[in-house]
Amino acid sequence: MSARYNPAKDIDLPLPTAIWVLSAHLFALLVPLLLITAVTHHWTELTTLADYPVLFYVAAGFMMAGSAFEIAQNAIDRWYLTPEVGSANGTGFCDMLFYACIVASQGLVAVACMGDRIWVPLLAIAMTALFPFLYLRQFAQSLPLAVLGLLAAAAAWLQLDQPVVLLQLLLAPLTLYFFGGLLQTGNQALHGFTTLAASSGVLFLVWGIHAAATGASPGWGGVIAAAIVVVIAALALRSWLYGLPPTPRRTV
Repeated sequence: MSARYNPAKDIDLPLPTAIWVLSAHLFALLVPLLLITAVTHHWTELTTLADYPVLFYVAAGFMMAGSAFEIAQNAIDRWYLTPEVGSANGTGFCDMLFYACIVASQGLVAVACMGDRIWVPLLAIAMTALFPFLYLRQFAQSLPLAVLGLLAAAAAWLQLDQPVVLLQLLLAPLTLYFFGGLLQTGNQALHGFTTLAASSGVLFLVWGIHAAATGASPGWGGVIAAAIVVVIAALALRSWLYGLPPTPRRTV
C-alpha cells in the first residue's frame, strides 16, 4: 500500500493564502452557473432581446471549461506564480486552452446578442480561430480576447439596453492592476484578487439580463458612480498594494 496522498504537498502556499486563492478559483469555476440560471429564468424576455439566446448556455460552458484549464495550469505551477510560469507570463498547454475557451466564450456572447448581423459571427469565428496561432507564436496573443471582450460587452449593451453590462470593461484593467502587483511583489494573495476581477464580468452580464427583463436598472448614474469609486480606490491603494511583501514559498 502506498502512503496517503496529501494535496498540500502540491501547493507551495501558506494555508491561509492557499484557501483564499483556491476559493477564488472555485468562484471563477462556478459563477457561470448564474448566467445559466438567469437565461433560464428570463428565457421568454431574452427571445425578444437577443438574437440567439441559447448560445448563452454554450458560452457559460466554455467559461467553466476555461476555468478548469486555468486551475490545471495553476496546479502544474504549484499555485505559486512568478513571471516565468505558464500561469503568469510564461506559456503552457493548459494556459493556451484556458485563454482559447475564454476567447470563444466572449465570441459566443456576442453572437448570442447580435448574431443576425453577419459580421458579428464572422469576427467571432475569425478571432477564435486566430488565437491559437498567435499564442503559439507568442505574438499579440491578447488581441482576440480584447476584440471579442469589447464586442461582447458592446453587443450586450446594445441589445439589452442596460449600461451595467459595460462595467465588464472596467474589469480588464482591474485584472491587470492586481496581476501587475502580484508579479512585482510576489505577494500570492493578489492571485485571488486577480482571479476574482477576471471572472466577475459574467455578474454584470447577468445583472444586465435581469434588469432588461424586469426593468430594475441602476441606470447610467449608478454605473458611472461605481466606476469612479473603483478607480479612486485603485489609485489610492496602489502604493500600499505594490509594496506588499512577497509570500514565503511553502516547502515540505
